[in-house]
Amino acid sequence: MTNVDVVVAGAGIWGSTLARRFAEKGMRTLVLERRSAVGGNVRCETDPESGIEVHTYGSHIFHTSIPEVWQFVNRFVTFNGYQHKVLARHKGKTYFLPLGLALINGFFGTELKPSEVPGFMADEAHSSRLFDAFFRGYTSKQWGRSPEDIDPSIIKRVPVRASYDVNYFNDCNQGIPLGGYNSLFDRLLDHPLITVKCSQRVCFKGGAFMVGPDALPNIPVYYSGPIDELFGYKFGELPWRTLRFETEKMNIADYQGTSVVNYTDAEVPYTRIHEFKHYHPEQKDVMALEKTIVMREYSAAWKRGDEPYYPVDNAASRLLLEAYQAEAAKIKNLVVGGRLGAYRYFDMDKSIAAALSIEI
Repeated sequence: MTNVDVVVAGAGIWGSTLARRFAEKGMRTLVLERRSAVGGNVRCETDPESGIEVHTYGSHIFHTSIPEVWQFVNRFVTFNGYQHKVLARHKGKTYFLPLGLALINGFFGTELKPSEVPGFMADEAHSSRLFDAFFRGYTSKQWGRSPEDIDPSIIKRVPVRASYDVNYFNDCNQGIPLGGYNSLFDRLLDHPLITVKCSQRVCFKGGAFMVGPDALPNIPVYYSGPIDELFGYKFGELPWRTLRFETEKMNIADYQGTSVVNYTDAEVPYTRIHEFKHYHPEQKDVMALEKTIVMREYSAAWKRGDEPYYPVDNAASRLLLEAYQAEAAKIKNLVVGGRLGAYRYFDMDKSIAAALSIEI
């Protein structure tokens, strides 16, 4: 490990973007990934029987309105233009999300005009019914809180579209890489100055960065793993929500007619069902197969050994994060970032933007 100029710990979207930038600046870059493969939570696997690309850690849709980010990723992959739409199941009926005219009129059996939406939603009876149907149960499952502990005023902070636009994201650029997400990481890391080593965990111990029994050379380290894990949880564990997935192959062409359906009722144990073949409508042969793959997603409290997904933001976690950030600030040549390192939920484009903004 001596013939290296910089170490990137974590081969997710932030780390892989940084590694590419370092290599293109002529820096010999060592990428260390704690999992057995690169890609972070965007990692996918292609089912050998059907050819369906399965998002291993739940659905990921690339979307951005940041020109520099769109320009950067298109150096490496071409996107298929997929436009994401999410449906919600409540009491046996299906509705379009997000909160807009399609949902409001379908749920209440009305025919509101766009100009009538603000006044309609200002009525507490209407907003409370929508909250109870589509937010209360889903939020309780997602965050592990009793439905009674969830404040209905949340819905007042939810954007309401006074239109029939049912695209989930407003970003002008959306899609899935034509060759799948793994192709993005393969190409980002395909550079003669980048060396990738998987199944390698980095920690800071005894005043040095360690990979197993070996100390890293005294060079810059860009770390995007869990910040508390880096320091051996010395101040305690940051709280996360984790996810569990149940995947099922079916001998039918189409199970739910779309890529994601949220299940908003508290009595349904999972939060949503993913059906992955819908992410690649350009793959006509795959779409025509009498085969599909669905994944049921369950949310749970994180414990050590689980994959961390969503940071739990509260007063205690903010204080704990500050303690770890202060510890990291003491270490020369350490930069902490990415979703796990920053203890923040980032969309993919925001992770890339953060990596592009770092001065090299």
